[in-house]
Amino acid sequence: MDKGDSLYIEIDGKDFVELLRKISLEFKIKSYIVGGFIRDYLLGVKNFDIDVVVEGDGVEFANLLSRYLEGDIVIHEAFRTVTLTYKNISIDVISARKEYYDYPAVLPRIEFSNIYDDLARRDFTINTLAYDVVENKFIDYFNGIQDLKTGVIRILHSKSFIDDPTRIFRAIRYSVRYSFAIESETERLLKESIDKIRLLTPDRIRNELFLILKEDKAKEMIEKVIYYGIDKIVFGDVSINTKNLDYFENSDIDIVLYRFLILFYLIKEKDLIKIKESLNISSLYLKSLEDLIFLCKQLKCKDKNVRKIRLTLQTTKKEVIKAISTMENGEAQRIVNTKLYITGEDIKNLGLKPSPLYGELMDKLFEAKMKGLLNNKEEEIEFAKKLIEQLKKGE
Repeated sequence: MDKGDSLYIEIDGKDFVELLRKISLEFKIKSYIVGGFIRDYLLGVKNFDIDVVVEGDGVEFANLLSRYLEGDIVIHEAFRTVTLTYKNISIDVISARKEYYDYPAVLPRIEFSNIYDDLARRDFTINTLAYDVVENKFIDYFNGIQDLKTGVIRILHSKSFIDDPTRIFRAIRYSVRYSFAIESETERLLKESIDKIRLLTPDRIRNELFLILKEDKAKEMIEKVIYYGIDKIVFGDVSINTKNLDYFENSDIDIVLYRFLILFYLIKEKDLIKIKESLNISSLYLKSLEDLIFLCKQLKCKDKNVRKIRLTLQTTKKEVIKAISTMENGEAQRIVNTKLYITGEDIKNLGLKPSPLYGELMDKLFEAKMKGLLNNKEEEIEFAKKLIEQLKKGE
C-alpha cells in the first residue's frame, strides 16, 4: 500500500490503465481512476466496479473508450456520466464536478470542475484516493492511504452527514466490511445526525438497506443499525430480526429478498403499512411479506386453512419458503416444503372428470402430504385412487 506503486488493471487481456492513458493523451482529456476501486485495490480486495473521472466531457470520453471495449452503454445525460458494462465489469465514466447542498438530505446541485473538487465532495477519506493515468501516480489529497493503513473511517468535513445522511449507512457498511473503526469525531457527528435520516426519501433509505443486505456481514451491519437507533427512526416499533441473517447457501435465490424476509420475520400484519411507507417497497416485496405472515400464522394454527396454504405455496416466491425453512424446524419445515407430484392430468387419467372436485381432492392429498403420510408420487396416486372411489360412492 504505497503511493509510489503503479496501477495495473487487466481487462480481457488489455492493459486498461494504458488504454485510458492513450485516449487521454490523444484527445487531451485528463482522466483518473478513483474511489472504491482504488481503495479495494490497495487493500487487496477484488472489485469489478471501476470509476473513471475525467476533467472534461464524460460522455465523449466514454464513447472513445467504447471503441476499444465494445460493451453496453447507458448514458445519464443530466450529469454527463456513462455506465459501460463489459463482460462482468462495470465502468462508470464521470465528469469531474463540485456539489452544493441547498438543504440537508436533498440531492445536490452540481458544477463541472477538476479532480481535486471531485474528490473533495466524497464521503470518507478512504474513498478520495485516485490514480492519475497520464502521470502514472496515485493521488491522495486527504490522507486516505494513512486511514486505510490504520483502519479508520473518517469524514471530510463536519456537515458531511447532515448534507447526505445516507453516509451514515455507508459508514456502518464500510466499518463492518473492512473491520475498520469509525474515527471518534466522525462517530460523534454521526450520532448527532441520526435524526436527519427522517429527511431522506423512502427510496434512498431502501437502497441503503438493500446494499447492506447484499453484504457478507449483513447481520453485524444491521446490529450496528440497531445500536445507533436507526431502526427506530425508520421503522418505529416494528420488530427487527437479526437471527440467521448471514445464513445463505442457495445461489439461485435473490439474496436481498430472502434477507429482507429474514429481517422482518417477526412482523405482524399491522406492520405491513409501516414497512411499505418507510421503504416504498415493490408489490413483489409486499406480496412476499404478506405470504410470509400468512404462512407463519398458519404454522401455529391447529385448524389450518389447507387450500389457502396449498395455493400460497404454489404461487409464492421461493425466497419466502427458504426464509421459513431457515427460521423454523420440524413440522414447519415439512409443511412449507410440501409439494405434490401428482397433477390434474394424473387425476383425469384415474377416471375423475374435470370438476370442482379436483380442488377438493388436491386439498386432501396436500393435507395428507403435510402430515407426512405420503412420500412419493406413487403413494399420492394410490391415495388419490381411494379418494376417487369414495367420491364415486358419494361418501
